Amino acid sequence: MTVSTADTAARRQAFRALHESGCFVIPNPWDAGSARYLEGLGFKALATTSAGSAWRHAHADGRLSLERVLTDLREMVTATGLPVNADFESGFAQDAEGVARNVRLALDTGIAGLSLEDATGLPSNPLRDIESSAQRIRAARAAIDEAGGDTLLVGRAENFIVGQPDLEDTIRRLKAYSDAGADCLYAPGISTAQEISAVVAAVAPKPVNLLVGSTSSLTLDDVATLGVRRISVGGALAQAAWGGFMEAARTLARGRFDGFSPAAPGRELNTFFKIAEDIVPVMKAEVVGTVEYRLGEGPNEVIRPGSVEVVLSPGDATLSWSDGSWRGEAAMPFASFCRYITAGAIVVQISHSRAGR
Repeated sequence: MTVSTADTAARRQAFRALHESGCFVIPNPWDAGSARYLEGLGFKALATTSAGSAWRHAHADGRLSLERVLTDLREMVTATGLPVNADFESGFAQDAEGVARNVRLALDTGIAGLSLEDATGLPSNPLRDIESSAQRIRAARAAIDEAGGDTLLVGRAENFIVGQPDLEDTIRRLKAYSDAGADCLYAPGISTAQEISAVVAAVAPKPVNLLVGSTSSLTLDDVATLGVRRISVGGALAQAAWGGFMEAARTLARGRFDGFSPAAPGRELNTFFKIAEDIVPVMKAEVVGTVEYRLGEGPNEVIRPGSVEVVLSPGDATLSWSDGSWRGEAAMPFASFCRYITAGAIVVQISHSRAGR
């Protein structure tokens, strides 16, 4: 499927709006299925992960070709209706001119944002110097502006990731990338409140992305209070999936069959992807069991048995019902709606006329 020019522009506009206030989580899927499921949970944007994509193709992180990455970006963009931020590594070129050329190719995939890092991939000299790195950001900025300027550019300082956790140098780099045209700044690896606050203050008012790639004592509210605009998880979701697979496979290799207990229910996955594929704007359903849902901090919604009308989108399901003199309504993530169907609490007649993406 090809994403229209109007759709691409709308996604890019929505993506920029997310960075204007508040703090949002931008999770990192590694294939079309994981991307679609994350959309079904109600997330508003997605970001690719170079590590997760590489493992998917049986490569180490950083070893995919530009052609493979561009193919994966197209797949991600068409898998959902959400804005997609591309982990574009170091631009797949040694000079600024090459970076600009490759950024133009990435923009053609329909991405809404693009992250460019300053790592070299060389253990002996892991970081490019600040000036040449800023030149690469300027080249990416120029390529984006020539294409209309609506794609978000993220400048990354890789100090903490490559074993050079120098906060002062990290901040110098982020300031240089901001001056070179980066819209959002990112220093993967910073983790303490002091480090995060220092980075946010240094590049203000531009938004900051924080990587939370493992368990953390910080909550979303904590991170928001520190002034961070968005939180990504890098390869953490892919690692979690690989962790479950590896443990089950190791158990199987030892001649045992008890390693599948944490597995996702096949019926639930089939229900989710079938309805996601055949999604129609409005459907009728019968509530035949207990359906309760709490959205955020709001009150607990209880949907009584009976006929309901369901307004569906890829991310949400809104159930409406009436009983003569009153009417009720409850919204839940699309994935939660599918879970109730799997459990038999909601019965629907799935249409075979696809709305398409």
